[in-house]
Amino acid sequence: MTGIPAVLLAAWPASPTWPVERMGSKTVVGPTNSLLAEGAAALEAGRIEAGIQLTLEGLKVASTAQENAAGHSNACAGYVLLKRWAEALTQCNAALELDKSNWRTYNNRASIYVEKGLYDLAMRDLEAGLALAPGAPTLHESLRILQRNKKLLGRQARKVVPS
Repeated sequence: MTGIPAVLLAAWPASPTWPVERMGSKTVVGPTNSLLAEGAAALEAGRIEAGIQLTLEGLKVASTAQENAAGHSNACAGYVLLKRWAEALTQCNAALELDKSNWRTYNNRASIYVEKGLYDLAMRDLEAGLALAPGAPTLHESLRILQRNKKLLGRQARKVVPS
């Protein structure tokens, strides 16, 4: 069976600066937490261990709920990629306690539930994500994978039952 893909950069930009619209003009504003930005950049570049470490360091100095939620969400994605399910679940839960509006976190937690065979919980998270971002292709792909895995599991169970 195939797992749901983790969504990196769940909420924190990888770039050290990003454009922000203010009163009709574009201004470039630096992040308030460079460790979270560096962690996101490392995750995006495929340096997962370094990305998680930087993100965890950034969480120690996070000053807003948004920074905390983004950091936990990105750490969750990193741990999912390493298949460290317990740590990933802890991080996803922490992110969702702070911010229930991030569909990527729901997708990442659904991937954990799929790997643990908790398909009903995975479906609940995918539905929550789709309510927030109904057009997100990643969520639709995750839903397809979940449905396929459930179908395959049903077939395997029927083969095991003696006739």
